[in-house]
Amino acid sequence: DEAPDFSIHEENPWTKVLDSIFGDLPIIGMFSGYFLHPSYLASRSDGSPAMRLTKQPAFWEGRFRIEKVGNLDAREELGLFLSFLMLILLERRRG
Repeated sequence: DEAPDFSIHEENPWTKVLDSIFGDLPIIGMFSGYFLHPSYLASRSDGSPAMRLTKQPAFWEGRFRIEKVGNLDAREELGLFLSFLMLILLERRRG
């Protein structure tokens, strides 16, 4: 089956935009990670939510929370967990 089972998207794209803008400012950038928390939602093809990744408040970045918001079997849960891990690595690399 070539159709994707899930799609991952940002819940509020403006949070990420503000995090990027304020994160580049010298002093304010230290506090942006504590006040701005981008979150991503994995949804099934029918639009029902399955799993959420949320950036946690932290001065030195790198803290995330993954929560299951829908029913998933073990294979789906592992696949989404690995997808979120890849997303985190790509976002950290991007800056």
